[in-house]
Amino acid sequence: MENYLESLKIEITEQGYDEYYTTKCIEYAERLLSNGLPVIFDTDHLSLVTGAPKQLILKMIFANSCFYSEARLPKKSGGIRVLNIPSIELKYVQRWILDNILKKINVSSYATGFCDNKSIVDNAKVHIGRECILNMDIKDFFPTITFKMIFRIFVYYGYTKEVSFTLARLCTFENFLPQGSPASPYLSNIVSLKIDKRLSLLAKKYKANYSRYADDITFSGNHGIKKMSSIVSEILEDEGFKVNDGKTRLQYSYQRQEVTGLVINNGKVRVNKHYKRELYQILYYCIKFGVNSHLQKINSTKTFYKEHLYGKAYFVNMVEPDEGRKLFDLLECIQWDY
Repeated sequence: MENYLESLKIEITEQGYDEYYTTKCIEYAERLLSNGLPVIFDTDHLSLVTGAPKQLILKMIFANSCFYSEARLPKKSGGIRVLNIPSIELKYVQRWILDNILKKINVSSYATGFCDNKSIVDNAKVHIGRECILNMDIKDFFPTITFKMIFRIFVYYGYTKEVSFTLARLCTFENFLPQGSPASPYLSNIVSLKIDKRLSLLAKKYKANYSRYADDITFSGNHGIKKMSSIVSEILEDEGFKVNDGKTRLQYSYQRQEVTGLVINNGKVRVNKHYKRELYQILYYCIKFGVNSHLQKINSTKTFYKEHLYGKAYFVNMVEPDEGRKLFDLLECIQWDY
């Protein structure tokens, strides 16, 4: 850091700038470096450090919609999920921002989604063995995160308003956080830092555990946590979000308890029995009758079916390794075309 600041001071002085300007530049760089962030003075500098041409960056900022395509995917719960997919050029810049800026910013320990070395299994383990579980869902999570929220993050961590505007524009689409950008998941965790702090303090008050996996909020404790839902709604609204009331549910220990789709009764994290039973059945049919015959039977035109089934097996393996090995053995018995 000291070497960088000394070199920067020499460079600015040699360009003929006065002492006041030099001091301001050094102070700006020092604050960013102390936060572990790369120094970026303006769009020219951003172009230099990312390797993206300045004119392309300007076009990405001011003709933002030209760099996105739309994909519409059906949700398991019904309805359509709209993904805004950035172009290769924009995705490259967003990935640079993610790797070099965003991942240098700490997120809450209560966040388990989109975090390195954490998964839905870690999210579920927090709530094993509790009398009662309260599940809540943040409505339209990504679309509710606005350009203004993202802009404030970059300003807070030390960037100028000009640079913060540029970075926020590169990470947002039509004033919100796009699902499809590599930077969006981690940004959502940074935005949610205050939410996690407030909800974790609320949980402590009720002697409960708290975790958040993306938009999925979970509390676990004694029966008293059923009183928390209205307070959680108030906190989320205060932070600019809303609860999806249709997904709020209480689960008691004498019932099946699920957290982010995983069953946690009897002191273990397990995959839903129906999910495993259905997968075993599919593999049985594929082995006995062949993949193409099975797809015709279920009237499916799904491409990359092999990858699809292996993906399901890897999911089970992540949660229940013993079951995963059995599934992989069955997958090896299937006659694939490739």
